[in-house]
This record gives sequence, structure tokens and C-alpha cells, in this order.
Amino acid sequence: SMLGLGDIVLPGLLLSFASRFDEAKRLMGLVSGGAGRVRNGAGGVSSNKSSWNICCGCGQGGYFGPVVVAYAVGLAMANAAVYLMQMGQPALLYLVPCCLGTFVFMAHRNGELNDIWDNPRAIVLPMHCCLVVG
Repeated sequence: SMLGLGDIVLPGLLLSFASRFDEAKRLMGLVSGGAGRVRNGAGGVSSNKSSWNICCGCGQGGYFGPVVVAYAVGLAMANAAVYLMQMGQPALLYLVPCCLGTFVFMAHRNGELNDIWDNPRAIVLPMHCCLVVG
């Protein structure tokens, strides 16, 4: 059982998009005068503006953490299929439904699916802010 380059790169693109989207949402919350919702060390949700060192995927409604877990579950399913069927299996057959399905389900649950599909404002607006400031 061997992973090809596409089995790592394609889900990695979704993971990087999820991370960037989480960070852009947090940045928008901080820039617009909001606090940006981040998880504090005690497990609760904090709205401290100075919490820049918190991982972007750990906040409530983040996509990165759950998609990483879904990638791990998809890899486990692919390895189990190889073990059970005693022949090679395309890993993307298991990785895509796990990763993309988790991302789409969470976006739908958060009411952000249409925004993510049509040029996400959370990514476009911080890019314009950085271009104007920088």
C-alpha cells in the first residue's frame, strides 16, 4: 500500500484552504473591531484581542481541525480496505468523501456554504485590507 502524490497534494489543498479561511475569518473579526472568537487554554471560548498565538483551527466554527481529523479517518479507511481486500485501492476514493464531505457539511451547518462556493468574502476582504495598508 503506497500513497501517490495526488493522495497527499489534493487533500492538502483543501486543508490549506480551510486553514486560510479560518485565519481570514479570525482576522476579519479582529480588524472590524470584533474580538475574533478563539479558544483559550481552559477549553472555553475567549474573545481576547491579544490572543494572536492561538491556532486558527481551534476556535469555534473552524474548519482546519475537523478536516485534518477527516483526512486521518480517510487514510485509516484506505489502509483498512487494502488490508481487507488484499489489493491496492485508490486512496482518494476514501479521502475525498471524508475531507470534502466534512468541509461541506460544516459549511452548510454554519450557513457559509454559499459564501465559500462563490468567492469567500472572508478571504477577499482581508486581501484588500492588506493591499491598502501594505
